[in-house]
Amino acid sequence: MSRKEYENKCFSPNWIEIDLSEVEDAVKKEERLESKRRKDLNTLLKELDEIKQSIERAAEKQHRLANLMSFYTGELVH
Repeated sequence: MSRKEYENKCFSPNWIEIDLSEVEDAVKKEERLESKRRKDLNTLLKELDEIKQSIERAAEKQHRLANLMSFYTGELVH
């Protein structure tokens, strides 16, 4: 959307307006519910291990992509 369209209030059909007070209320409600939920240590450790594995997989993919890029750019030089 261009600035001119915005200033003339020409919004796309997908445009929606959000009542921020409703969003804030929903966030506060979710925070209250989340504070009531307590997890035991084993569950937290399991979740932490899953996060660690995800990070390791992402690092491996990044390393492979870096190797592919260096191979690709090296081939273009020759």
